[in-house]
Amino acid sequence: MKFDGHSFSQWVKQMQHNAGLHRVVVILSGEHNLCVELIETFVNDVQEKHCLWVSQKINNAIHPRQARTQLGREYDAIVFDAHDVFDIDAFGAVTGTLKGGGVLFLLIPELNEWQELQNSRFLKRAVTFFQDFNNVVFIDNQTDLPGIDVANASRVEQDNLKIPYRTLDQQNVVEKIIDNASTQQKVPVVLISDRGRGKSSALGLAAGQLLKDKLETIIVTAPRLSVSEPVFQHAKTFLDEATVKPNKIIWQNHQLKFVAPDELILEQPKADLLFVDEAASIPLPMLENMLTIYPTCVFATTIHGYEGTGRGFTLKFNKMLDRANQDWQQYEMQTPIRWASDDPVEKWVDQLLCLDADLDDVSELNHLDKTQFEVIELNRDELFKDDEILSSLFALLVYAHYRTKPSDLQHLLDDPMVRVYVLKHERKILAALLINQEGGFSKNLSEEIYKGNRRPAGNLLPQTLCFHAGYQNAAELTYARIMRIAVHPELQGQGLGTALLNGVMKKEQEKNVDAIGTSFGATAELMHFWQKADFEIVRMGFTRDHSSGTHSAVLLKPFSLQAKTMFDQLREKFQYYVKAWLAESLADVSAEMKLLLEQEIKQDAITLSDSDWQDIESYTETHRGFEACMWPLTKLLNQYPDEFAKLSEPDQQLVDLKIRQRVSWTKLARQTKQNGKAQVQESLKSAIREMVKIIRQSKIIM
Repeated sequence: MKFDGHSFSQWVKQMQHNAGLHRVVVILSGEHNLCVELIETFVNDVQEKHCLWVSQKINNAIHPRQARTQLGREYDAIVFDAHDVFDIDAFGAVTGTLKGGGVLFLLIPELNEWQELQNSRFLKRAVTFFQDFNNVVFIDNQTDLPGIDVANASRVEQDNLKIPYRTLDQQNVVEKIIDNASTQQKVPVVLISDRGRGKSSALGLAAGQLLKDKLETIIVTAPRLSVSEPVFQHAKTFLDEATVKPNKIIWQNHQLKFVAPDELILEQPKADLLFVDEAASIPLPMLENMLTIYPTCVFATTIHGYEGTGRGFTLKFNKMLDRANQDWQQYEMQTPIRWASDDPVEKWVDQLLCLDADLDDVSELNHLDKTQFEVIELNRDELFKDDEILSSLFALLVYAHYRTKPSDLQHLLDDPMVRVYVLKHERKILAALLINQEGGFSKNLSEEIYKGNRRPAGNLLPQTLCFHAGYQNAAELTYARIMRIAVHPELQGQGLGTALLNGVMKKEQEKNVDAIGTSFGATAELMHFWQKADFEIVRMGFTRDHSSGTHSAVLLKPFSLQAKTMFDQLREKFQYYVKAWLAESLADVSAEMKLLLEQEIKQDAITLSDSDWQDIESYTETHRGFEACMWPLTKLLNQYPDEFAKLSEPDQQLVDLKIRQRVSWTKLARQTKQNGKAQVQESLKSAIREMVKIIRQSKIIM
């Protein structure tokens, strides 16, 4: 690069001055150490500025995996190092923390030496966004400092704006929250905005005034305490001489405190008002529980951006609110606080990550013959070149699944195991379905997966069916796993999802995969959809899924004879075991799911089968968990009472408490005086192993 650190520093400062309240992106493509030295010179020149470094190898930088912890904070400068890997989720997270007038430095290798770029459609697309965009400057080893030509924004005075508010939007929303909390009518309030509009600070300003005026206790909950830092910072504005702690503010006898979502639902502490910050990052069933416990609450969430890509969330959340209280209120904040309106960098990030992708207008298609709609597999090289179609596709996925992340766009374009199917009419995408090709491993690797020694990434179905469901050869088969299925919200309920699914199954069978399957957070509604398409359940997860707050289900439809054999055995095992699971591991499923699962129950034989013995052996000799083998272990105790009596007294107590009395692991460890769940689990395995040994020595089995 044909300039020194001092020249670079002066150039950046001049560009910031010219941009005013608009932000600036400087992309440095070149030798890593040189780029870091240039930025360090600038940072040292402006020591009073708050700078965030994100890198896997720069000293004192946060790792990209920690990027989410910065949500809600503000920085004058950000250095994002993409030399090792371009973590697009981390990039999306930290760009929202850059203040107006700030500069984002993106460090990348020289383009002709960037190995990751050569095989990535996503990065090739990203490179097209590195030049010819307002306030985005690209500099490589061959260039001198370019001329300064940036869009400028100065501060706009807002009439009637009171201190300490930063926008009229914020002032009006705070007044509405206070008015709503002061009335006798208990209605939920939803506060929505794009990021950078000051939702969290509005909650804090409202909390401070409400505590000072009348309310005794306000609880704030969020995915992490760090998300709610702005709430506490701004609440202090109105609370002189308050006692401030990391998770609590106490003013006289009034308090604002943070409670984690799971603790909130479990403990149900008393509060006059509940604030839920970044609600789209909390599972919907948990939000529904909160609404039941705290009828006076404010849900704040980002509708457009990294923190939840919340448009899909909004569709589902609004339906839930309608069921709970149709008088709920919604307020929206539109004016940015962290940066100026029409900020070029906000538009650049939104386009780069497809965060601004909009659904196609399909109003004229409601009256068309649905047989005119075509099921096709998209060529991803063509998809990469057609940004209009790519944006339409990603918008549909975002609306259908509110956990969509920027990295999902990357996988969509780059993962060689992903296939993309759509239902189209001309250039409009009406429905989409994503397939992940899985399995096809060797016999040896399948056995290692069965034992829990190997866990190949991106192979959910073979991993689950082999290890968790206990079918030793499952990973040798090939699977088409349906990762996402999405129908345009204006066309739902017209059979388009079923039409797309039927078309995809036919095309996948032609590719000679052994089976097609799916895994999702199970609800009765979703189960009915898949069962209607001849998919059958072969496994349920034993813990609640973090994203959906439900237990995951695995459903399968076999194509080949080998898959049919496996499917029949897994179905039979599931139907025999599910009654025991419903009494313990699945006891917390919804009433609708419980009814559906009870219909699956089949009466098992009293004596142990060969399959049962295989599960028992896999439990004692591999890493398989207790829950998966719970029913055969129950049968073991019932069938061999004399051999059970030959165990040591501590082992008898341990086995009886867990298998017969279904005592929780925590309570079991306490009652048997062991050091936590891991130790008591291993002790139980050892006791069962000893009982099997006694049975074998008695020559009851060989």
